[in-house]
Amino acid sequence: MHLVLAHLLLALIPLVTAEFISGGSFGRSTIGPYNNCSGTLTARPKDIANDTLPNIGPSDQGGWERWDLTLYQIGLFLNMRWSQGDFASNDSNPSNATFELLAKFDDGRVFNKSVTGKKLTYTDFPLLYSISIGENTLTWDESQTWFNATLNFDGVTASIGSESIMLDKFSPYAGWIIGQLTEGLFCGIPMTRGYSHVGSIRFPWGEKVKVDAQSILFHMFATQPLQTLATNYGIHTFRSAGMEFGDTFIYENAQAPNTSVINPEYSAFFLGRAEKRGRGYEPYTIYAGTNSDLLTVTDTNTSTEAQLAGCANTSFVPFTWNYTLPSPTLEQLDSAGGKTAFIIIPNITAQEPFGTEYVDTQWGMGLAYSYTAPGEIESPTR
Repeated sequence: MHLVLAHLLLALIPLVTAEFISGGSFGRSTIGPYNNCSGTLTARPKDIANDTLPNIGPSDQGGWERWDLTLYQIGLFLNMRWSQGDFASNDSNPSNATFELLAKFDDGRVFNKSVTGKKLTYTDFPLLYSISIGENTLTWDESQTWFNATLNFDGVTASIGSESIMLDKFSPYAGWIIGQLTEGLFCGIPMTRGYSHVGSIRFPWGEKVKVDAQSILFHMFATQPLQTLATNYGIHTFRSAGMEFGDTFIYENAQAPNTSVINPEYSAFFLGRAEKRGRGYEPYTIYAGTNSDLLTVTDTNTSTEAQLAGCANTSFVPFTWNYTLPSPTLEQLDSAGGKTAFIIIPNITAQEPFGTEYVDTQWGMGLAYSYTAPGEIESPTR
């Protein structure tokens, strides 16, 4: 299956959609790639911090918005969700905010707690951008270049630092508009490759878990109910890392109402690299975006192959991730009966190129989300 790719975040033209709070590139059209195949990160997105802020105002008359910070490490899966309004309701009121913590331990224990009845608040200081629901806060800290989550509710306390290793972001590009997953449904990933390795979480029964996890941050919003904008969507992230570099591949697809199949217009990709330099990883973006003839993707239930035929460092040598897609780690039903599944793929084998003669075999993992609207037939994650 050949699917095409584009690019997002360099030349931005004025807003063409709703009255969003200035936060990132959502709702804009674009021309040109964010990066090319040189392996040099020529520019970094200036709106990663703003992506922490709401695009639906907490005092607006309608709409919904949510931020999901998802972590996985051996022994524990966590999803922290800050949301305002109800994404399943025609009468969504953004002033009704909820923070929810969903956890599953490897021994099968599930913990699900939420706090409601609060209003989302936010700050936009020059170097500190944050949202809060009660005492539960998500902050982009420019000085640390990470997202910090602090929690305090119902006996749960936490302080977790999530490093954005590639200092990059990704948004789909449906209908020539940045951030559209389908028409009217906006989505972005402010943290494409995250590593949560600072802090811990304490549960009400006294158990304290030190955090050392792979993580990703999703940001989604709309002014209409989710089930009227997408009957299915899937967002799948592959991670792999070796001695010299680590790669991230993200694939998003969606099916809009009144369409019989997933439309290529609603498919989006990201492929980026962080190279080992000195004591840590540095951004080394090979390519990122959607709708470009440079990248072709072949996808099955056990393997995904992404080939950058036009890049000197990877020409005719595909990136290949092999895996077994497991059952969902957890599933959630919304107020309308739609289902969101969280899927963890703990073991992936990856063959990844550097030049036409050098291919490295690395180990990795995957994080996936899928959504199925009420009454719809569940489709594959990808």
